[in-house]
Amino acid sequence: MCGKTVGEVRIMEKNNFLKDRKKPTETDVALAIAYYPMLVEISARQEMITFDQFVQNAKARYPKDQSVQNAIPVSTGRRFEFVRIFTELNGFPDLSAWVVNKAGKNSAAYSADYDPEAERENSANTDWSLYQSEWDAHAAELKKLSIKLKRRKPDEARKLMADFARRMRAKIEASIPNKKKLPYTLLIKPYRPLIMESLMEGKDIELVFDDIIFEPTTKPCIFLRLL
Repeated sequence: MCGKTVGEVRIMEKNNFLKDRKKPTETDVALAIAYYPMLVEISARQEMITFDQFVQNAKARYPKDQSVQNAIPVSTGRRFEFVRIFTELNGFPDLSAWVVNKAGKNSAAYSADYDPEAERENSANTDWSLYQSEWDAHAAELKKLSIKLKRRKPDEARKLMADFARRMRAKIEASIPNKKKLPYTLLIKPYRPLIMESLMEGKDIELVFDDIIFEPTTKPCIFLRLL
């Protein structure tokens, strides 16, 4: 946390905090805006929900929001980052603690950063309606900082991924732990949905592989918290 009292918002500090992170894409912002009220409602009900069900509920709730319709469970933990920026800056508990994996648990990586039970209890005891204006200001700030990307069609993204994966096979194999000695196609299979989503969003191919495959081998990646 950032040592602030509940409800205190300092826009200057928020700007500096966001500058230290990667700029959000338009999809990041759209999903943060869609997901925040859902997380608040889940917290009020005090009912844990899986990533799969959360994404399904979001798609049913926002049928015309293309960003929501294109969302996948495996990247949802990473998308929560832009909600966590809001809660961390203001000393609020983490609402995303209510979203768990298929086993009904928060991952070890998430639990290393947060106490899930404490976050759930504290978020349930917070009257989030008191801070709607602060959230609105945060969402507006995200929109200002967001970068616009040109989306790719699925076929284009799939070909781009396949070509890059072939060219970079040696580096990819060296970057992913493979104790079971899986063949290359099975080794990279868990990463494909997130790579496809990122490429369709319009992100640069090299940055996508850096963020999803090359970088997470040396430090935990947010999207892995849901595994």
